[in-house]
Amino acid sequence: MSKSKELKKILFCGLENGGKTSVLLLLDKKFSLLPTVKPTIKAKRTVHTNSLLGISIIRWDLGGQKSYRKIYLGEKSKYFTEMQSIFYVIDIQAPEKFEESLVFLKDIVAITSDSYPDNFQFLILLHKCDPDIKKNKEILEKISYFETKISSIIKDIKFSIFKTSIYDAPSLLKAFSDGAFYASHRANMFQTLLKDYMSKTYNSSTLLLDQNCFIIASRSTDEDYQKICESIAPRLTQALEKLEEWDISTVDIVTNIEFSQKHSDSHKEGIIFLRKLDINNTRFYLVALCLNKSVKTRSYEYLPLLADNLKNLLESFE
Repeated sequence: MSKSKELKKILFCGLENGGKTSVLLLLDKKFSLLPTVKPTIKAKRTVHTNSLLGISIIRWDLGGQKSYRKIYLGEKSKYFTEMQSIFYVIDIQAPEKFEESLVFLKDIVAITSDSYPDNFQFLILLHKCDPDIKKNKEILEKISYFETKISSIIKDIKFSIFKTSIYDAPSLLKAFSDGAFYASHRANMFQTLLKDYMSKTYNSSTLLLDQNCFIIASRSTDEDYQKICESIAPRLTQALEKLEEWDISTVDIVTNIEFSQKHSDSHKEGIIFLRKLDINNTRFYLVALCLNKSVKTRSYEYLPLLADNLKNLLESFE
């Protein structure tokens, strides 16, 4: 491995049959293997490399059987040291395991409390929150239950809670982007470029994605605007890629939007666009939300400057 690569260790923990291995297969786009998933035997390590950000990620999939959990907790120096993030996966559809899952989470927090590196974070995946049930009253009550319980367990450590499903790829792409690329040196450099672009265009939200649809930089004036862009970005990129399969050349996809304003009966109108940027044999996707036509005009006007800045940044990595 090149010494220029930034190395990160990330753990995927949780009880057996919670969905950890399926999450990793979906992130790797190994869809054909999903029906064949079996319980992970002890710990399995895989490497994900993002050459764009110069990051090689060692992903530890820790089998969740009770006997294995005792081994992990008893061998802290092997499993729970030098990790950048811990993804803790909870099966939201298995209430009979809720208390056991919280106990294991509490045990992990207890044994790792004195060994967190800089910028460490917990990412809690309330998993199997599938699209057809995620708004059911029962599921919403379970989510609220975990949000309260987890906040009392993880007190002084950065953590985020995600509602995820293998049938909702954007939810997993967002979680992994936050957990894997958070605070990396190159990601911060892309963030600076996007901040400059936002200051010139007045977009309400802008995302920069790599060719695998992982979010490498984002800026937004409102959390809801960002969530909207995050939820549809992978679907827009997929639509563009499908058109390319038919030898249909396109550089962007644009959709008009209208949505209610908070604390008001009026509506806002705008557009969301996805622009493909191929620079130095590297593909980026830019997704932007613009609330009026003049902002859209400025967004397109400054795209060449953004592309030049991305090109210069990529060349500086060589």
